[in-house]
Amino acid sequence: MAHDPALFGVGAPKVWSIPPGENFLKALAAELARAVDLPNTPDALADATIYVPNRRSARELSAALFLAANETPILSPDIRAMGDLESDEAPPVAEFSVTDLPPALAPATRLGTLASLVQAYYRESSGMDVPPSSALAAANELARLLDQAHLSPEADWSSLPDLAKDADLAQHWANSARFLEIITDAWPEWLKEQGVTDPLRRRLLAAEATAQAWLAHPPEAPVIIAGSTGATPAGRVLMKATLQLPMGLIVLPGLDLASSEDQRLAIRSEIGHPQNTLLNTLDALGVAPGDVPEWPGIEVGPKRHARRRMIMEALAPADATADWRDTLDQLAASAGTDVASFAEQALEGLSLLEAPDEAAEASAIALILRETLEAKGRTAALITPDAGLARRVSALLKRWNISVPPSAGIPVGRTAAGSFVGLCAKWAVDPGDPVLMVSVLTHELAAPLEGLADLELHFLRGPRRWTSLQELVESIRTRDTIEPYPQFGPDQQVEGIALIVSLIARFEDANADMSEIEMVTGADAIQRIAALAESVSETPMPWAGEDGAATSRLLEFVREVSESLGPMRPAALADLVNSQASQMTVSFGEAEHPQLSIWGPLEARLQSADRVILAGLNEDVWPKRPAPDAFLPRHFRARLGLGDPEERMGLAAHDFAQLACAPDVTLVYSSRRNDAPAVASRWVWRLKTLAEGALENQAADHFAPQAFDPIKLVEALKLNQIDALPGFSAEPIPSARPEGWPSRLSATRVDLLQRDPYALWAEQVLGLSAVDALNDELGPAPRGTAIHRALELFEEDGKPKTADQLMALLKQELLRVGEPADAWAAREAVWQRTVDWYMVWRSQRDTSGGKLKQEVRGRIDYSVSGQPFTLSATADRIEQTSNGDLIIVDFKTGSPPRDKEVATGLSQQMPLQALIAQKGGYEGVPAARVDQLHYVAFKAKPDAFSLGGKHNLPTEPAEMAELAESGLLRLIEAYREPSSKFLSAPRVKFVKYDNGYNLLARRAEWAGDTEEGEGGDA
Repeated sequence: MAHDPALFGVGAPKVWSIPPGENFLKALAAELARAVDLPNTPDALADATIYVPNRRSARELSAALFLAANETPILSPDIRAMGDLESDEAPPVAEFSVTDLPPALAPATRLGTLASLVQAYYRESSGMDVPPSSALAAANELARLLDQAHLSPEADWSSLPDLAKDADLAQHWANSARFLEIITDAWPEWLKEQGVTDPLRRRLLAAEATAQAWLAHPPEAPVIIAGSTGATPAGRVLMKATLQLPMGLIVLPGLDLASSEDQRLAIRSEIGHPQNTLLNTLDALGVAPGDVPEWPGIEVGPKRHARRRMIMEALAPADATADWRDTLDQLAASAGTDVASFAEQALEGLSLLEAPDEAAEASAIALILRETLEAKGRTAALITPDAGLARRVSALLKRWNISVPPSAGIPVGRTAAGSFVGLCAKWAVDPGDPVLMVSVLTHELAAPLEGLADLELHFLRGPRRWTSLQELVESIRTRDTIEPYPQFGPDQQVEGIALIVSLIARFEDANADMSEIEMVTGADAIQRIAALAESVSETPMPWAGEDGAATSRLLEFVREVSESLGPMRPAALADLVNSQASQMTVSFGEAEHPQLSIWGPLEARLQSADRVILAGLNEDVWPKRPAPDAFLPRHFRARLGLGDPEERMGLAAHDFAQLACAPDVTLVYSSRRNDAPAVASRWVWRLKTLAEGALENQAADHFAPQAFDPIKLVEALKLNQIDALPGFSAEPIPSARPEGWPSRLSATRVDLLQRDPYALWAEQVLGLSAVDALNDELGPAPRGTAIHRALELFEEDGKPKTADQLMALLKQELLRVGEPADAWAAREAVWQRTVDWYMVWRSQRDTSGGKLKQEVRGRIDYSVSGQPFTLSATADRIEQTSNGDLIIVDFKTGSPPRDKEVATGLSQQMPLQALIAQKGGYEGVPAARVDQLHYVAFKAKPDAFSLGGKHNLPTEPAEMAELAESGLLRLIEAYREPSSKFLSAPRVKFVKYDNGYNLLARRAEWAGDTEEGEGGDA
């Protein structure tokens, strides 16, 4: 088959380069198709072998060749994924048939075995049992170090012991050197015993075997390595062999052909430079950079050339930055123009956006992608290493029914099946946990259960009062004795008990309850977790679909890892399942959008689009700093022949340089990330500095977007400046209510109507009530109810009236409503002081006039504006003195209102109780004069006082009652007016706490009284 001698002929260059910013695969395919006349000879490349960095590149090159052949059917070459330093691609497998190599160790077995060696080391060295989670964390670090050693051809561990002895270092590093004997001695011995090899080591062996086979029997068809930087030993082995083949070609990505020898010398010493790896590869191949020509068929105009020179200069070694102005003069002179014109040409088509935070960054990118679709056939690609940002942009695009799945996939733990099984793993450890129970049973994969909503609402919320499902049954049975005003009935209790009993049966059938198990093997635990997931879901869930298959692989991985670790605590196993779920990714195989793409830097290699968006350009995001080495100081690494971690920074810089040279590119970064100030990427800073040196104050204008500014649009949308309704406010101001409402209020609700009318309206008109959180701490309301109940029981006839008895009742009632036993123990001494004080207070009370009344209900009926109204109240304690007068006592577990607050009219509970008492409205308490309104603060610092006589508050309760009655009738009459509005906390300084309706009222959007829109303390 005829081939173009300029490409494959004798004496033709063996190494080429495609400039940065070009569509690498398209340019490669176009020239190959021309060189072999592919449109007219569809089998011209059928015997060729082409290596590209990853599988995505292989797919795209196949499509590009088809297009280059004018969309005529062709026999495609053998396109293989070569793998790269940061790639998860497997080693080349097509050549394994010509090799006799030991099998590669499975990743799970590798990690588990390393973890078991870590545990063995600590047992032998210090007699310490390392928990599985810690062993796995250390194993991950060791695996990373092993991989780095396999990627460093000069690595030699033999000098490690001597380095530790000779170096003047802390004992920590000497201990680390001994610890590393796990991978220098124990690990190689284990591999030899098992007859297996490390995956990266096997990749190198396979590459060497393939190279030997090629040299022994040189392929007659083309062998092309395209797009690889030669960062790995295996890659360079194949490259060296390719150069010796008759039709071997290497096509490098983005080699800077215009740099001088002095510049290249500086680059070789700057490992973080984007050209460093390429130059090292050429040195290893024995090829001079000046002998590498540009790939044929590429036309470069002055603007594209200026962009490339600008980007390369911006990423120049730090030592060269002082000469930037001189360099700009030289670059401009070589282009035949002045510095400003050169910079303008370089920055044409390049925009720089600074977003205030990640949310605005994602919104701005989504707007850019959405705007791209306005032009028919135009393509755009978001490229970012920030997987969270990629997922967020993908989700935002769905608002416009645009589906653009991130190419990197999503963590298994974020999928339906993965999250469901992860929850089941935790639930199996503690079946009684209400949060896990509700999370599992309300999951989209869970089978529907009758009565689940009532179970959650009435019996699972609030503090946890049980440890197991069996105890939960008893908790539901007795819940009505705890709630002062139960919102459920006996039928709901019966239904809730039946549901829990059915769950107990499911746990028993699946043998899934691990709450009482000390240690469990991985295989046993995985079986239990899988059985539980199946028992509460509908067949074939949760194993159906791509996420189900990935979740199955997840559990198999955990099972394999745990085999080497031996038995572990169930909670540790559940943590292992969920931590691994966050690391494994899965792609749902969704159809790619014809115009829009979201790629990671690895997926974006060799690809391009009409509009390129490079986002997440913040330090430690892109580029990401190398993780600190837990075991070796940096100078140890160099003396051991290990590669410099900064090499990853150089590869990341190369990716950035390739993409930033695209004709239309937008760079995006955030000024805040994770709610903290963030710094723009070093590449952005260098580019801005260079542009400002050339254009001075005009640089910002050239970086500004040309068509529209998405950041300004996002901010305008955020401030409701786009299509906002005139005079719109998020503040709710309802007025609708049933005729004659309110028709009945308790004394405490009268106070609520004055302080927060909206809360009362939402509660009684809308019928909404605040609910406790699941697994919540014991709140002030149930704690107060328990204390009131203890004080009530203490006064019952026939019971000892001692401090010990009251302490026992307090403990009994507080524990019954959910006070943790350790919390009671921690505060027992405080409660004892309060009880002792109370016994003294009680002994001084005058109750000789009649039997003490407790928790007494009362009411008065009125007619207001022609409609009935009832005032009700419950008095904690009513005492009758020897002269027949009444003393109304109210117990508070917080701070009672003082005279000043009562005098303002905002706290009328006690005066209204006096009104009911003197009118004979309390059950079993004849009308009588009220002598005192007495508050008792039953708390850590107890106090007791009677209202009256201060801050213009009358001394006599009768006068207080008269004023309260007059105010009450005016209040009810005013709020029955059709024009009255029910505002949310109109006098916020008098609102002591959130009544439960601040979120409903959206106070954070319009009030600004506190960050969460809660009222401050009075």
